[in-house]
Amino acid sequence: MTSYLFIVNPNARNGEIGKMWPKIEEEIKKRGFNYTVEMTKEPKHAIEIAKTRGENFDVVVATGGDGTVNEVANGLYGLDTTFGILPLGNGNDYAIGIKLDDNYQRSLDILEQGLTCDLTVGIAKADEDERYFVNIVDTGVGATVSVASFTEAKWLRGFVKYYYLALKKLFQYRLVNTVMKIDDQEEFETKLLMIAVGAGSRFGGGFHILPENYHFRKDFGILLAEDIRKLRQVYLLQILKPGKHLGKKGVTHIRGKKVSLTLERPLPVEVEGEIVNYAATKVSFEVAPKTMKTIVPQELLDLQKAES
Repeated sequence: MTSYLFIVNPNARNGEIGKMWPKIEEEIKKRGFNYTVEMTKEPKHAIEIAKTRGENFDVVVATGGDGTVNEVANGLYGLDTTFGILPLGNGNDYAIGIKLDDNYQRSLDILEQGLTCDLTVGIAKADEDERYFVNIVDTGVGATVSVASFTEAKWLRGFVKYYYLALKKLFQYRLVNTVMKIDDQEEFETKLLMIAVGAGSRFGGGFHILPENYHFRKDFGILLAEDIRKLRQVYLLQILKPGKHLGKKGVTHIRGKKVSLTLERPLPVEVEGEIVNYAATKVSFEVAPKTMKTIVPQELLDLQKAES
């Protein structure tokens, strides 16, 4: 019988998950899951739990939002254990990217069905710091917004909060002179507004930064915004959520397996809602050597089959 370890972040969704969990666990019991629960107690605790206990279970389930997903993935990477998602956070960007949603009944159905797909993992390096990622990483104005989200506009949540802070930080942000290299191409210089790299399609609670990008591909979507004036930045923000920014002046969308940046001025680096470094000058994002065996709905497997 399949064994499951649910790693639950009770503080996800502003503490609502802790209140919801008894009801969800009752449903898990009704379905006859062979399961164990571990509650996280502090930041990065999910990494430790997944790393030390993950090998003892067939499936380890990240139960929470994108931050919980990232931590569990970091603990599981390299282990012969299947990754599962029970998305209960505010944004659920990774979960939505693999065709899940916040309907926990449906997510439990998918966990029971146990269909799997090998999904791409990345490695983010920021000076001396390193972190695996399974969705999208970024630096520039987007990461600056994420830093602000920890201390500003606490009365707002989800997409509305991100949009408000994005608008505010666009007017404060100064373009950063950057030397960049993508794969084996020649280095080039640019004035960086933002770069987002990843296997997923959306971040920030619903911004479709890399539309039609899927986690089963073996390389990254790369979105580079450079040398754009303030009013145009605001215009691009308005069309970013539905993913209509591609092809616009100052915005480049390509594919690759590694991006390296040398920044003239330190910038924060965001890994799926978490800040891996607040002031980095040497940054790289690259495809990790191993994939992550992940439980997914049939819909994602159909998309993969259609591309093959």
